[in-house]
Amino acid sequence: MISPAPSPLDTRWETPPDADELVSEAVDWHFDPKTGSRFWLERARSLEFDPRKDVRTVADLTLFPNIVDELRDIPVEDLVPQGYGPISGLTVPPMVGESGGTTGVPKRVFSLPDVRERSWSWYWSRLAEHGLPRDVNWLGVVPTGPHMVGSLARDTADHFGGIFFSLDLDPRWAKRCIARGDAEGLKGYVEHLIDQIEWILTSQRVGVLAITPPLIEALCRREKLVALIKEKISTMTWSGASMDADTADLLRTEVFPEVEIIGIFGSTMIFCGIPQRPGDLVRTAPAIFDPPSPFSTFSVVEPDTGELVPYGERGQVVSHHITRNLFLPNNLERDTAIRHEHGLGLVGDAISEVMPVATLGAAKVIEGVY
Repeated sequence: MISPAPSPLDTRWETPPDADELVSEAVDWHFDPKTGSRFWLERARSLEFDPRKDVRTVADLTLFPNIVDELRDIPVEDLVPQGYGPISGLTVPPMVGESGGTTGVPKRVFSLPDVRERSWSWYWSRLAEHGLPRDVNWLGVVPTGPHMVGSLARDTADHFGGIFFSLDLDPRWAKRCIARGDAEGLKGYVEHLIDQIEWILTSQRVGVLAITPPLIEALCRREKLVALIKEKISTMTWSGASMDADTADLLRTEVFPEVEIIGIFGSTMIFCGIPQRPGDLVRTAPAIFDPPSPFSTFSVVEPDTGELVPYGERGQVVSHHITRNLFLPNNLERDTAIRHEHGLGLVGDAISEVMPVATLGAAKVIEGVY
């Protein structure tokens, strides 16, 4: 007997399904009274269209309103699809992840083991394309606590055979210092973080450093730390804040020429980390990020009209996250970027030279250290 093909919702991200088939199955799942979440079933009553009839393609996702600001207040239980059964009955409970608070009160999402495993696996396969070393220890200079990036970094170190070292990094405290104009407070907090990096690198064997661009610049002001990184670190990943092309080029060619530097783009709202496109241009060109389409897709648009900008032009990023776990369509991100064709020929856009907007809605965007 021939086994039936898996649902597009259950396909591994490394072997993506047809995008429109994924969307069709996703709306059937998330808006079926038997399987959908309390949030989306209630929201469907106020929509001016019927998702299960009118949303069958990726293009149709733009019918939905952008609801991510509501994630600041929605009880997490209301987001879990009923098709998973009672939360109390799950073998592994949802992992709750929060945004960094760049645009105000943090937003909250969750992940269940099935989708988290697929997201993590896809991330690891893309890192492997960069020749990431195995059996070396990691230092994660990234937020932990409610931020999913900390769990991802820890699990990645374990996947590649390394011990994971971490430190206390609260990006919200840094943002608060900036918001209230406390330059000295921010400087003191950054020095506190750099001290922790120095303590670990001085005493431990570490081969991979996962860090944010502002903290790379800060540590470069300490000659001892620069020397330690040149001595010990073979690979550095940066994520969490923007890095301009000139800074990236300076780090690659002048400061750390022997270190492999890999950019990572990530967002709580797309629930994945995206390593930059591998290849010969990694050391000479701006990082380009190809999302795991069709599960998470990007469009780069003119924000006033919603129209796609031409390839090679800058626009604001719109993301769609479509999995069995979460349905987050039509999210206008806090970032602008240069639009590219997807490197694997998949639906949606790739992006490069990501930069935050100055404001998003009524909120001032504060990047800080992450």
